[in-house]
Order: sequence, then structure tokens, then C-alpha cells
Amino acid sequence: MANVAIVLALGALLLYGGWAVSAGVATRSLSPVNAVLLSYVASLTVVGSYVLATRRPVVGTRTDVGFALLSGVLLAVATISFYAALTHGNMAIVSAISALYFVIPAIVGVLYFDAQLATTNVLGLGLAIVAVVLVAA
Repeated sequence: MANVAIVLALGALLLYGGWAVSAGVATRSLSPVNAVLLSYVASLTVVGSYVLATRRPVVGTRTDVGFALLSGVLLAVATISFYAALTHGNMAIVSAISALYFVIPAIVGVLYFDAQLATTNVLGLGLAIVAVVLVAA
């Protein structure tokens, strides 16, 4: 199972990288909001087609559906912010800074979900922050 997770995570890494580069190119002439709109239309087409093809109904508790909707709102606002940052800054720096988003779930996991971080995990988070500071310098 772990191998499947790693392969999928590596696929996500490559796809997110392509997304960031595509967003940078798109915002050369499109406003951030219009670029995000077109991006989301394409996203909904892909996801909607996948849901229809696999016949996966939306089933879940109200709380979980609410959090899924909240995550969509947060993602939309974050994406608009990312695209806007690309219009004003260097793609490598903007992408590196925004890629630190994983620090937030790590902190929330420890504070609210009783996740345990080993010393090496904390060191890794710290080194990732240092790496982004160095890339942005």
C-alpha cells in the first residue's frame, strides 16, 4: 500500500509542478481571477467526468460534506492569491513559499488531532522552512 501512496504522491508532485508553471504562463495576459476561473472550469470538467464515469455518488455526513465545501472555498481563495502573486513575483519564489502550506496541517494535526511528530519530523519541517527562505533570498 505504501508504494501506491508514494507513486500517487510523486504523480501529484509532477502535476502540481505543471500546474504552477501553467499558472505562471497563464497570468502573463490573463487576470488572476480569470485564469483561476478557466482553471476551475477545466478542473470541474475532469473531476465531473471522473465521478460520472466511475458512478461515485456523493455520500457522507453533513459535517464531512461541509468540510469538503469549506476546503473548496479555501482552495479557490488560495488559488486566486497564488495566481495574483505570480503576476507580481518570480514563479520560483512564489511557488516555493506557497509550497510550505504543508506546515499548517502539521501544526493543526499536533494541536487538534493528537498527531505525534518525531524529532526528525520537526527537523524536516524546520529545514523545509530554511530551504524556502534560501530560495526566496
